[in-house]
Amino acid sequence: MASVTAMLSEAVAKLFCDEWTIAGVRQVSQHFRRLDLSGEALRKPHGAGDKVQVMISGTGPRTYTPFSHRPEQGAVSLLVYLHGEEPGARWGREAAVGARVRVFGPRGSLPFASLGSSVVLFGDETSFAAARALRELRGAAAPLAFVFEVTDPAESEAVLAELDVGPHALVRRGADHLAEVERQVRAALARHAGADLVLCGNARSIQSLRAALKADPPPHGRQKVKAYWSPGKRGLD
Repeated sequence: MASVTAMLSEAVAKLFCDEWTIAGVRQVSQHFRRLDLSGEALRKPHGAGDKVQVMISGTGPRTYTPFSHRPEQGAVSLLVYLHGEEPGARWGREAAVGARVRVFGPRGSLPFASLGSSVVLFGDETSFAAARALRELRGAAAPLAFVFEVTDPAESEAVLAELDVGPHALVRRGADHLAEVERQVRAALARHAGADLVLCGNARSIQSLRAALKADPPPHGRQKVKAYWSPGKRGLD
């Protein structure tokens, strides 16, 4: 029998969420699927870096960054990271063309439009779509740099090439990989003088990197932080 929480979540979804249709599914790699969705609400503009929350029956919402918004078609794309057996990954694996999805949003998350012309972004696999959204907003020639901590660099490289995010550095997770992350972020900030800094993805990695940068601050502009998840917890954003 469904829990009271699940029943309430379903009732709220019916009242406040839009319904979109999965119009296309592409298996980008073993652990990533691109879902193309369509809906009348998508004919309205939304901001790059915004979030949408997909209501997954029985478990509540999972949050994604939309990209490739085509308002004239009422269409948008999501990148689903098929990590483990958590509900969002199961939903992504089972997603099929023609399925209807209840969605809350898009609404504000990372305000990419308000950032300076030059941006350095740190993240992980859950940040790939945000990187794509930022690249789409700024264009191919914009001075952007991305540093990602990842589990499988070869797979991540293929996914980022598919998304065409531009220059980036990948750091494989390991015993002391955050030291290399810090080095790569500092190098990117040195190449892009005055760049704004965006930190997103794993809350623990963000916390460690912020502490290291605070101890010896590199020159940069504004800093925006958005933790998408933390080990042992549901999505935070």
